[in-house]
Amino acid sequence: MYNRRRLARERLEIYLVHLLLAYRQVIFIGGLVLLVYAIATMFTRLIIGNAILLPAIFLLLLSNTYNVVLYTARLGAWMGTIWWRDE
Repeated sequence: MYNRRRLARERLEIYLVHLLLAYRQVIFIGGLVLLVYAIATMFTRLIIGNAILLPAIFLLLLSNTYNVVLYTARLGAWMGTIWWRDE
């Protein structure tokens, strides 16, 4: 007998990978905009600039590295199916 929850999680993971790869250019532009904003903010408030820098780096990695896309999709699929019940 197969595990229905596992199959749903794998389908959601595949869907999320395709979705992230389809919007790779948009994610890259958003990461660049956030990076420029973080650098500009660092001149006035260093802590807030560093806080903005972390999502910018993540978005840039997400748009350029397949492994980051894969692990992000796995995390999203796991979080999306965490409270599903087997029926």
